[in-house]
Amino acid sequence: MRLVGLVAVVVALVVAVAVVDLPGAEQVREWVRGYGAVAPLVFLVSCAVGTALFFPKPVLATASGLLFGVLPGVALAVAGFTVGALVAFLVARGLGRQAVARRLGEGRLRAVETVFARRGVAATLVLRLLPVVPFAVSNYAAGVTAVRPRSFTLGTALGLVPTTVVAALLGDAWEDFGSPRSIAVAAVWVVLAGVGVVWGARLLKRASVGDQRA
Repeated sequence: MRLVGLVAVVVALVVAVAVVDLPGAEQVREWVRGYGAVAPLVFLVSCAVGTALFFPKPVLATASGLLFGVLPGVALAVAGFTVGALVAFLVARGLGRQAVARRLGEGRLRAVETVFARRGVAATLVLRLLPVVPFAVSNYAAGVTAVRPRSFTLGTALGLVPTTVVAALLGDAWEDFGSPRSIAVAAVWVVLAGVGVVWGARLLKRASVGDQRA
């Protein structure tokens, strides 16, 4: 499902550029710069709030490259996503397991819980790199596991970088869809998601098997 979602984002962007007379990237950035320091702050807060409220992360990550360029956009998006993830983590920890399980489902929660309990920072990093579990779901699920907030925050920030860079590059290529560059970036994004689905599923399966044996 995550792979389908990523493909849908790419297709939607291509169709939008093809059929709608949209402003160029530099025009958009000039408009954003007109708001001064308020624009980056608003975007960072939007990423944080959107993350906590289950808004699709790929949309915001792609927008970061369009609005601010690749490097500034990635920095803002990763910071915002990490803050939002930590907020969700702390909210879940405050609500407790039963409340989170009612929202996410006991089976899904148990699988994520097993990985986090056994792997700590490494599990957080891997689950950020590999989109086998929806980003918002893993944030809330992590809150009722044994992982420490510091480990969760570090793993999240590091793990977000690769996929956010790819998405920002796609947003930066807003005017250039159909070029070899944009096609290569989109292909990397889809391949990363596909590999993530397979690898991440195996990680969850091994953790669940190990938990049953224990």
